[in-house]
Amino acid sequence: MFERGLDQAFGLRRMFAPQPLLLLGLGCARGDASDRAGVAALAHALQRAGRRPVLIDLLGNRDRRMGDDGRGRQPSADRAIDRIDACEVLGEGATAHDLVALANRLRGQGRQRGAEPDVALVMADPLRLADVAAALNDRIVLFAPGDAASLAQLYAQVKAVRLAHGVTRYVAAFRDARSHQGALDAHRRLADTAARFLGAAIEFGGLIPAAAERDLRAWDRFAADAIGWACPLDGAYAPAAG
Repeated sequence: MFERGLDQAFGLRRMFAPQPLLLLGLGCARGDASDRAGVAALAHALQRAGRRPVLIDLLGNRDRRMGDDGRGRQPSADRAIDRIDACEVLGEGATAHDLVALANRLRGQGRQRGAEPDVALVMADPLRLADVAAALNDRIVLFAPGDAASLAQLYAQVKAVRLAHGVTRYVAAFRDARSHQGALDAHRRLADTAARFLGAAIEFGGLIPAAAERDLRAWDRFAADAIGWACPLDGAYAPAAG
């Protein structure tokens, strides 16, 4: 009886214990309105799954439109997503320690409002993302179109990250592909070239639906996969004061 009571108490503690703050870095190959709209759609999918995302935007002055349709609107059924333009906060020379401090500060501010985030989505071009996040996770998640020109650009970005930070694991999710098979073909070309010349492994992250299509099921599936690519920040560095 006593042992059963201990088991129940342990289960309750786990159930109501604060969830770790997760970091999900998203390397946006183009950094355009479609990339930003995709990140926003992913954030809303995480929200529908019961998560509390916050967006840390390191894309800079490139197209800042964030709406799910690429024109600055959010779906009325979803709550607003907190977002911070972090380019000045995490300026040149910023490190993983600085990113963790910022994420913890945002978490503390959310806690004071009763809306504590549990997932920090960091969007940046792949090399910028690696500069501040490569030390926190063993892989880089990439958003990219699947056309030939974009694949060439993405390969160059992977090469730069590989040479600068030694990252050998990536996940590539493709948008604007004509079909799932088209995304698979794009991935195969990219993965084969990266494996042969860079010694890098690129996992297939799936086909990202166009945000304007409002394909919620596809986004929900992608969000479930994306959580598996995130890393917990709790304990990575000493938490910053809220």
